[in-house]
Amino acid sequence: MRQYIRSIFTAACVFLSIALLASAVLVNVNAHGDEDHSKDSKTPASGKTTASVVTAERNIQSDAGQFNVTMQRSPSDLRSGEEMQISGRFGEKIEGGFGGSEAVMLEGAKVTLDITTADGKTVARNIAVKSESDGDYTVSYAFPSAGEYKIIFNVTTNDNRSFNADFPVSVVNAPINWAFWLGFSALTLIIGAIIASVAAFFLRSKEKISKRLRKAVPITVALLLFFTIAVITLAYFEPPRQRRSVAELQAANSQSPDTTSTGDPSLGGSGARINISKESQLLFKIRTEPVSEKEITGGLKVTGVVKAKPDAKAIVSPPVAGRVFLKQGLTVGSAVGRGEQIGTIEQILGAPEQANLEAQKVALKTAALEQQARKAEQDAQAQQARTRLAQAQRELRRSQNLYEVGAAPKKRVEEAQTAVAIAEQEVATAEKQARAAAEQVKLSQEAVVKVAPVRSFPLLAPVTGMISEMKTTSGQQVEAGTELINIINLSNVFLEAQVFEKDLPVVREATRASYTVAGIPNEVYKIGEEGDGRLLTIGQTVNSETRTLPVIYEVKNPLNRLRDGMFVEITIDTTGANKVLSVPKAAVINEQGKTFVFVFLGGETFEKRAIVLGAEGQDFYEVKTGIKANERVVVEGVYQLRTTQPG
Repeated sequence: MRQYIRSIFTAACVFLSIALLASAVLVNVNAHGDEDHSKDSKTPASGKTTASVVTAERNIQSDAGQFNVTMQRSPSDLRSGEEMQISGRFGEKIEGGFGGSEAVMLEGAKVTLDITTADGKTVARNIAVKSESDGDYTVSYAFPSAGEYKIIFNVTTNDNRSFNADFPVSVVNAPINWAFWLGFSALTLIIGAIIASVAAFFLRSKEKISKRLRKAVPITVALLLFFTIAVITLAYFEPPRQRRSVAELQAANSQSPDTTSTGDPSLGGSGARINISKESQLLFKIRTEPVSEKEITGGLKVTGVVKAKPDAKAIVSPPVAGRVFLKQGLTVGSAVGRGEQIGTIEQILGAPEQANLEAQKVALKTAALEQQARKAEQDAQAQQARTRLAQAQRELRRSQNLYEVGAAPKKRVEEAQTAVAIAEQEVATAEKQARAAAEQVKLSQEAVVKVAPVRSFPLLAPVTGMISEMKTTSGQQVEAGTELINIINLSNVFLEAQVFEKDLPVVREATRASYTVAGIPNEVYKIGEEGDGRLLTIGQTVNSETRTLPVIYEVKNPLNRLRDGMFVEITIDTTGANKVLSVPKAAVINEQGKTFVFVFLGGETFEKRAIVLGAEGQDFYEVKTGIKANERVVVEGVYQLRTTQPG
């Protein structure tokens, strides 16, 4: 047994030593295996990634004056939980505007910092900014989580003029440090194996349970304590997520190797080049697409209104005054079919009408009694005819018996047969008259019942569609002709646009169009050719005040997403089917009245470039100048690139 214990203990120690040694080697390899030891490497000897410095600039023109704000921040690719160093320098243009003399640095200004999300939600306010001796204002801040943010400088000059400047930043989660997790896994497996071996040994031991526990518990506690200390030590030297040393900020007016070039000021910074490391490109999820020729639907843009077809709208009104009772479950949005009963109207008469009805009822009751008397008389006549028929039939049988024995002539038999036939006709006539009298009695009784102070009339749907408006409730007293319910069918609708008379030739020649709806974002619908719709008509009369005339399109609306009265923006195609050089809309940014894209030059270099746009399509813009075919533009990560380029 002792030999068995020594074997388990020796194996566990050897396994622990090997695992710890392998973990240490793995951590060391992971920390330094990808390090560039060349002369120009920016990675320090510690093995931690060094963050770069980014410079951005804003020109502010307000009632308080014309100011220039230059911000440096490090690191360029911000990570959550990592402290960001910010340096700001503020100058005022006294003469020559933004293209004149150098800005005069502001001294003695009061500066605070606000942090908000990209959509304006406040994260931190009035963070104190420290003034340095060289005119820089510095502050540190750690973002709690990944996301899109804005850094806002609030500046108050010593003569109480105020302005602010905001800079967008993007924060990502730090990459996972696999060295920590591999070491943690190794420690867990080792300690787990040792504890399992100890437990198995004591389970097989023949000692008392209390004695085994006294031996096993201290060993287990010691192993867990060792495991905790080892994990804490591992996390100190190799944290769960990668960390790096942050480069010292240079003066705001100096040029570092990672600073973005300012480009051509007259073109809003066009030509500025930005260097983004491959790691940062992955973190920012930057994606590019080539510029190519595409068919773009563009041209005359007009505003239109969705209108239901005239024969697809109906109003339900009562034919008489009375109380309304609607079908159970009927509400706005309920579907109804043409001719379907959707309720009733109960007509309640006044006192004079009720008196008149009572007189009519008395007269009808009298008529009913007369009809009943007549019915009784007809029933009696029918009974008499049936009695005479029975007598004639008996006489016929007697005559036939006598004739057979020679006691009566044949003539008597023939007379008896004639008498039976006449009696049968009389019975048929009498019974028919009795039935007619019974029917008259029934009709008279029904007429008496129908003469009542309350009468009901059905409310029917004139068209198939959906209820768009209800102006009454069950039990409400209404007058004849009152508008109770509106029904509308929107399976096909009209789009009515107002076009200026000078644009009429363009509209007549156009065979295609497209439209968008404010209530349905990111959706573009086509009319003509591939689209579901057609040009229905062009108005014949020009409005004397607006000098416009209506242009009506008919389009399908299978999901009823278009509602009566909605505004739509219609683009009447004037480009035809020609293909033009185009860029995705996601790549285009607008700054200070100019349009730019970020062009990927290869490797780690991007260029901010001014372009001139032409027609606007569904997802693309036509490019007139500024870019060539097959050049690649950034379509994702544009916001992050803007955070590293001059303002």
